[in-house]
Amino acid sequence: MPFIKNLSLEVVIGAVLYQYFLFDICLHASPSFLEVSILALVVWFVYLLDRQIDNLFQPIQDVRHQMHADYRRLIWIIIATLGFLISCLLPFLKIEILFAGFLLAFLLLAYGFAWHKGILRSEKELFTAILYSLGVGLVVWVREPSAVFFLLPLIGLAYQNLCFFNLIEEESSFYRDRLKKTEWILIGLLSGIYAGTKDLFIVLPFLVTFGLTFLLSRSTISERKRFWGELAFWSPLIYLFHGIFSA
Repeated sequence: MPFIKNLSLEVVIGAVLYQYFLFDICLHASPSFLEVSILALVVWFVYLLDRQIDNLFQPIQDVRHQMHADYRRLIWIIIATLGFLISCLLPFLKIEILFAGFLLAFLLLAYGFAWHKGILRSEKELFTAILYSLGVGLVVWVREPSAVFFLLPLIGLAYQNLCFFNLIEEESSFYRDRLKKTEWILIGLLSGIYAGTKDLFIVLPFLVTFGLTFLLSRSTISERKRFWGELAFWSPLIYLFHGIFSA
């Protein structure tokens, strides 16, 4: 179990679940197996690579980074395999989705370069939240640009989660203040979505993710709660189960 947790597989599952959720509420359809596979492989690839880059330029930060250092050779084999699989699947994507994906990859590399040069380091979590959310909803907003409105709470939730993770590592008035401001923004966004849709089950997954992270950040903070913070993004299961049992 710790090995699976340290490989960030719960993050991959959460990203796929939110992709399904956004697909259904915005396009009234389900993503194809190809679209789900590409997202899962890319998210896993980026997270594993990010851990390796962290270990190259920073001291070992936690148990997760230590595991990535201990199994470095195996992790690089996994990363190479994921990269190969992604390159094999890319030609089967539609050109507009492929273009948007490459644009997002360019933005990711540009931010990575800026961070390495010491630029915007204090906003790492914000840019990570934006890039993560745009990636999760990429196929959706390419097909339906108005879906970007539903990505706003996902960006807020990802940023709330990342602020919480920073507080796990070290108590910080900066992230504590950002966390509170983000919570108020999310309350406003979720209230707006409910007012516009009048559908509780569209708001509920966002609300559950928000509520779980809120409760975790207000209780005694410890490294053990990181995993539960990641599991907060499994909340679209509520919406999916509701759709199955109400059909």
